[in-house]
Amino acid sequence: MSERLPAWVPWSLLGLFLLGWGLRAATTSQFEAHHPLADRPVIDEKSYETWALEIAAGDWVGDEVFFQEPLYPYALAVSYRALGLENRAGVRQLQAFLGALVIPLVWGVARRLFGWRAGLVAALAIATYRPLLLLPSLLLKPNLVLPLLGLLAWALVGRADSATLSKRRWLLVGVCAGAGALLRGNVVLLLPALVVWPLLRSRLEPTPRPELRSERPWWRRGLLDSALVVLGISVFLLPVAVRNYAVGGELVLTTSGAGTNLYGGNNAENPDGRATEFSWVRGIPEYEADDWRHEAERRVGRTLTPKEVSRYWIGETWRSVRSEPALHLSILWNKLRLTLGAYEVPDNHHLEWDARYVSLLRLPWPGFALWGGAGLAGLALFAFSARVRRESGVPPLAGWELAFLLAAYIGTIVITVTSMRARLALLPFLIPFAGLFVDRLLRRGSRNLAAVTGLLALGFVWWPVYSDAELAEDLDKRDFNLAVYLAEAGDYEGAGAIAAELGARHPKSSRVLSLQAELAFEQGRRLRLEGREEEGREAIRAALFNLELISKAKGVPPREQHRVRRIGAAIQEYLGNARAAANHYRAALEFDPEDPAALEGLARCQAVLDAESTTPGSSR
Repeated sequence: MSERLPAWVPWSLLGLFLLGWGLRAATTSQFEAHHPLADRPVIDEKSYETWALEIAAGDWVGDEVFFQEPLYPYALAVSYRALGLENRAGVRQLQAFLGALVIPLVWGVARRLFGWRAGLVAALAIATYRPLLLLPSLLLKPNLVLPLLGLLAWALVGRADSATLSKRRWLLVGVCAGAGALLRGNVVLLLPALVVWPLLRSRLEPTPRPELRSERPWWRRGLLDSALVVLGISVFLLPVAVRNYAVGGELVLTTSGAGTNLYGGNNAENPDGRATEFSWVRGIPEYEADDWRHEAERRVGRTLTPKEVSRYWIGETWRSVRSEPALHLSILWNKLRLTLGAYEVPDNHHLEWDARYVSLLRLPWPGFALWGGAGLAGLALFAFSARVRRESGVPPLAGWELAFLLAAYIGTIVITVTSMRARLALLPFLIPFAGLFVDRLLRRGSRNLAAVTGLLALGFVWWPVYSDAELAEDLDKRDFNLAVYLAEAGDYEGAGAIAAELGARHPKSSRVLSLQAELAFEQGRRLRLEGREEEGREAIRAALFNLELISKAKGVPPREQHRVRRIGAAIQEYLGNARAAANHYRAALEFDPEDPAALEGLARCQAVLDAESTTPGSSR
């Protein structure tokens, strides 16, 4: 949309950029100063950092087919090489700057389509969007996803004075798409559409300026532009495919996790399709790929390659869909509601839990509850009101292209797994429509239509999915994780206090009981070392009692049974009961045949049993 900018608008945009950057930098500083996990990356963060440090140390190729998308760990490795190994503060501040760059990109998209007023609203939304203030503090890939997808949207929208895209922009579209596919597997599903996009645009949109007309037919122009998109995609995907083939002997375009992602969000064990732990999968990246493989191999009765594992879980998904179509329709509906709902669905992090430690996040910054609803309202206004499209001066096709990109990306989330982190990638496509909505709401001629549309959209977004008890349980899961991390760090007192509170609220939880057993065992060992023998024995008896309670409980998932067996084995070995400990270790190996701690423990116990069997007078 071409219109003259008031002189103050660029300065306002600069102010919004500085505001967004400053809020992100300040939130990051508070996170580092007060958050209990600031110096202890966990789950995906730990996996990415460990991987990045291996790359920074010289292991640039690796020896397995990628299971997780690789671009973020490689970018993190480069950052650590430049800023200093494990310089998390430097990386977080760099991510704060990258996050602020999304502001002018979204401004450019909204201004091009809907005018400078909508552009300023979109820039304000991105600058103050609450989850984005936390994001730079986390060593997670959305820090790269958002700038890349913002650049992709900007490249597709084009310039205000041209309805066609330059060759450089089509190449940029391919580069952004290829890089995005190495950050989020969802983007891979969009690649075919992006490749044929230039052909459709050449066919449907006339060239507005005579000097840009060509004697070549539309399909030739479109083919050349499509070839540029393919070239840009290949810059990133071709080296990864070659690398995967070299180390794994299989042609895998990006990662071998497609099947697990599809099954993860589409099965009866996960009716909401959100990021969760399955009964046979520990939600820790260092175990995740092997756990999925072990379960697939148990079911088929043979060893599988990474590509075969992915195919197996894709097959399991379709078998489940065919056998229970109604169930899967309800799962898709639940995922759509969560993806477009006010609740920030947690995965590695929980926004409200993190806000306990970061005071800036406790301020009433708007999030999806406001801007998501505004974006959906703007999308509806654009799609169903020809008057709004005409008065907005939307360039031919460009607004529909952004709407298609938004809908397509929502679809990729709904058919896989949803979470706050997954839907952040929607923002570069959704927020420009929020700018359109606010702009139309403030205009006299369309105010009533915008108000009605806004109420309907916000009603859908605010429609609660979970009860208060379920929301509280999400917070309790983060407390449980913190207790585990504190125990691993040797802060048994802090871990014990949290475990006691969780035990009071969830007295029958196998996870809490196993945590309490582990803490009681550690306490018993310390007490005995201090010479408090009876108190130590009592603590160890309490640990064994908790494990006994779990063993009698029904429905304990295999991953928890594995944890219980590991703890039981450690206690029995400590008490000198080598045979009982060996049995526990063997049971643990049934879940994970490659568990190094269980293998080493079994070897120790077997050595003791062998020595006892050869001792004169011992019974064989």
